[in-house]
Amino acid sequence: MLATWIGQALAAPTWGELPVDYYMYADFTENPGNQCYVHSYHNCAACLSKCNNNPLPGTAFWMPDEAFTDGKSCAGAGSPQYCGQNGVEQIYAAFSGKGALDLWNAVEHAFRNGAHTEKTVFDILLR
Repeated sequence: MLATWIGQALAAPTWGELPVDYYMYADFTENPGNQCYVHSYHNCAACLSKCNNNPLPGTAFWMPDEAFTDGKSCAGAGSPQYCGQNGVEQIYAAFSGKGALDLWNAVEHAFRNGAHTEKTVFDILLR
């Protein structure tokens, strides 16, 4: 998600007015529920709940057995324990009006300084 946003922001001046459309789905077939983690805690928890309460049929995707959580296809099996406090909503607010380089530098700085990956990148960027 961040790579798409930064890349589009860098290329947009050569295209003129061409906004980026980025869709997030609770039932993303390549990795059900995984996109829920780009939301802030409350929205992430709601997204995971939706994914687990209305799962895709097994014929909609293929994943190895190790990819399932407690036998469920949705990431985290509905538990919001891996949801961050901050999400794309807060990142957008914090970096709105700034350049792509500002966001890129913040991402690089966070990970060069030993960011802990048990947190979401959004929590790391806004600490």
